[in-house]
Amino acid sequence: MMKKIKRLFISSFRWRLFINLIVTYIMTFLIYSALIIIFDNFNLLGMSIELRYFIAFIISLFLFLVIFFDLMNITLKYLSVLSGTIQEVTAGDYNVEAPIEYDDELGLLAANINALAKTLKDKEKESEILKENERLAFDAERNAEKQKNDLITNVAHDLRTPLTTIVGYLELIKNNEHLSKEDIQKYSTVAYEKAKKLQGMMDDLFEFTSLDKADVRVHMTTLNISELILQIVDEFYPTFQEHDLTPVINIAQPNLFIQGDGQLIARVFDNLLSNAVKYGQDGNDIKIEVLTDDQNVTIKIMNYGHPIAQEDLPYIFDKFYRSDASRSSSTGGTGLGLAIAKNIVQIHNGQIFATSHKEKTTFVVVLRKLQIQD
Repeated sequence: MMKKIKRLFISSFRWRLFINLIVTYIMTFLIYSALIIIFDNFNLLGMSIELRYFIAFIISLFLFLVIFFDLMNITLKYLSVLSGTIQEVTAGDYNVEAPIEYDDELGLLAANINALAKTLKDKEKESEILKENERLAFDAERNAEKQKNDLITNVAHDLRTPLTTIVGYLELIKNNEHLSKEDIQKYSTVAYEKAKKLQGMMDDLFEFTSLDKADVRVHMTTLNISELILQIVDEFYPTFQEHDLTPVINIAQPNLFIQGDGQLIARVFDNLLSNAVKYGQDGNDIKIEVLTDDQNVTIKIMNYGHPIAQEDLPYIFDKFYRSDASRSSSTGGTGLGLAIAKNIVQIHNGQIFATSHKEKTTFVVVLRKLQIQD
């Protein structure tokens, strides 16, 4: 109990101030008494008793102030430090920290200063985060608006050419009564082919917008990806023959399984093989590899032709992105095939990317492997 009282007695700033005053008073009183005795025993310069007492009082008062401020000097320096810390916090520097040197009111004051600085710092961070979120939201809204405008512009651009051709040939048939049956058949065929191309563009656009929605419906089943790849390659044989291309297939295992939507996964490789045929006609073959490890199935589709520029590789899966506009138009590309493939792969939590160097371009799809127990 006595230790607790002693700790409280010593730790309190008010008690410390009181003790310093008492000690200073006692020391000053002793000095004053000593001066009176000295002045009484040695009547210097014949001074009167009132003058001697006054001089002793002045000297004692001066010594009182000197002794008191000397005893309080450490505390005063500490108060100066706290004052400087408060000024820094007021100026906006919330990283400062007041030293806690006493377990009393001054220590509590220092702790409160630190707590205030931390609170203000947290508020400042929250304000910065809020501003950053507002900026990101603004940028996202602006990008969404830009993407919408780009979508409209690209769709209008892609639809204009086939529509113009269709209208032109139909007007030619309508306005020229003397056309032969052969000419009418020829022009009708061209208009029909352009209409089919237009329909394909609209189908691509509809599919892309459907896959781009957050609530897209996916029918997951167990798929034998080895058999699916073989089936898709078989369906492409007429196209390969038309373009004098030979498929070279390497499948690591005959029965590799994944969890996925069969129609969507088939669309991915349909798009990639179509892309390989369009841009791989400088070579003689198209290579398809199906590899596996403990966790994933990796499908590679390689074609040989004009490579994709390295600066274009990060963007080729963006909708309507064309690294070579003239080449895309000549091959009938809509600019959506790779974007559709990317969306489908992402829906299946997989990865899709491309590499290109010299005359070889490789598209790589990585999907999670499904372990089937025998």
